[in-house]
Amino acid sequence: MTTSNSKSPDAIPEKGEASDTLLRQFVGYRMKRAYLLIQDDMAQTVAPFGLRTGTFSALAVVVASPGISQSDLGRVLNIKRSGVVVVVDELERAGALKRKPVKGDRRTNSLTVTAQGRRLWEKVEQAVQDHEAALLSGLEDHEISQLHDLLARASNGRKKDQETRH
Repeated sequence: MTTSNSKSPDAIPEKGEASDTLLRQFVGYRMKRAYLLIQDDMAQTVAPFGLRTGTFSALAVVVASPGISQSDLGRVLNIKRSGVVVVVDELERAGALKRKPVKGDRRTNSLTVTAQGRRLWEKVEQAVQDHEAALLSGLEDHEISQLHDLLARASNGRKKDQETRH
């Protein structure tokens, strides 16, 4: 886990010291700051397994959705087609996934996890669970549940807002 010797993000700055005080009033700014710390720590957690956060995410989706198409994988992860190809290529080279052409549609590949990929998933899933447990160790179980709920509600609110605009 990444640690820092800097002051608390909510500390009042000394006179003449640079400050993000005005930004801290915004939830989005605080979420971004938390995300950057979490993302960096997550990258360090999955790297020993030969993964990046993107390949970890793709592996998780394929494990949970055997036979998913590359297009559907891109939609689930919100990444462009070219990005999906790069991620799938990496996982295929690592022996974690295999592509299989879909009968009747030569342009579509279904993705399945290999036995090696399943073993990799089991190891990295535990490491990421441990990572999150350490990251959220200052929160009670009900607070973690509440955080999950609040983030889901915030995300759903954004989706509804986008739907009403179109």
